[in-house]
Amino acid sequence: MELNPKYDWAIAHRGFTYSLMERYPEALQDFDRAIELNPKYDWAIAHRGFTYRLMERYPEALQDFDRAIELNPKYDWAIAHRGFTYSLMERYPEALQDFDRAIELNPKYDWAIANRGFTYRSMKRYPEALQDFDRAIELNPKYHLAIASRGETYRLMKRYPEALQDFDRAIELDPNYQWAIALRGQTYLMLKLYNEALADFNRAINLNSDSNWYLYNRALTSQALNQPDKAWADLALAIKLAKQDYEKDPKDWNNAFNLALYYLAAQYNQPAEQLYRYVLSQGASLEPIHAAIQDLNDFLTVFPDHVQATSIRQLLQSSLTEMM
Repeated sequence: MELNPKYDWAIAHRGFTYSLMERYPEALQDFDRAIELNPKYDWAIAHRGFTYRLMERYPEALQDFDRAIELNPKYDWAIAHRGFTYSLMERYPEALQDFDRAIELNPKYDWAIANRGFTYRSMKRYPEALQDFDRAIELNPKYHLAIASRGETYRLMKRYPEALQDFDRAIELDPNYQWAIALRGQTYLMLKLYNEALADFNRAINLNSDSNWYLYNRALTSQALNQPDKAWADLALAIKLAKQDYEKDPKDWNNAFNLALYYLAAQYNQPAEQLYRYVLSQGASLEPIHAAIQDLNDFLTVFPDHVQATSIRQLLQSSLTEMM
């Protein structure tokens, strides 16, 4: 660029490098500059959209993807990433349309196929999600994210043996894949295989000691193993970490629901119910509410006689009915 200040390709690719380094303001400056030099530079426009999406500036991301696709209607990468942006915004029908279009243009586009599977799973259309994960894995047998995601779909369907097979396979491909390790632990917990669950949660926490979710699940396992002191220590730390995140971003609905769940597990029933009600009153969207109900389902699988958890689940289910 020093040799050629109008070298739009180099400017755009420096922007992409900044984006990969999570230096987003600098990335945007470079993309802006490259696009100013070449207003029809669809790659730079699409990757500026990608950067906006990483910054959770979804409307601006959509504008750029729209513009790139208008310039190049067969730009499957931009179409698929616009679909992914729609999915993050819980605009699932539009997401599916884009994934369908990208896959039609490129039938071997495993990333788009897997992400269509994620979208179907978010819509609770599990058989279609499984079909897409199967197809993505067939195209790329080492696609560990798709394998673990198929395992999570099986887990949600309570097809636990198949879930375990997929988590085993994903962990074999990446022994430090903490998400798959924790999900396998949750599956063992549902099957009441508490020692196996504990081993997986220990392993996940060794990889990421700041995960309040892993600590909470290990606490449930310790409670099931009648180890109340260990359970309390993990729950106390999980609550502390989740509260810190809540203070930083009260509108992170998933974290807020998690914190309420941790209160419930610690038998702080009144603060738990207050927080659940508060999050609902603040306009939490469908996806976090669905996830919170699933988490309560899992909790009640381990502790089926927990009256307060049953009551809270009914509250969340009623709120969903009102929203739909």
